[in-house]
Amino acid sequence: MSKRDYCEANAAGTPSISVSVDVTKIVKYLCIAGIVIVGIIFGTKYYQKMIED
Repeated sequence: MSKRDYCEANAAGTPSISVSVDVTKIVKYLCIAGIVIVGIIFGTKYYQKMIED
């Protein structure tokens, strides 16, 4: 994505705002975060069980 101002004036002189949302990146990072959270939960449970034995 280029670094430019997205608030450009249109023909009538009023500001126009363009917002782009990359849904694939959002879904990718949510999935990675979910995997990390589940890994932490199971990892701590396994570590706790290992310490008890």
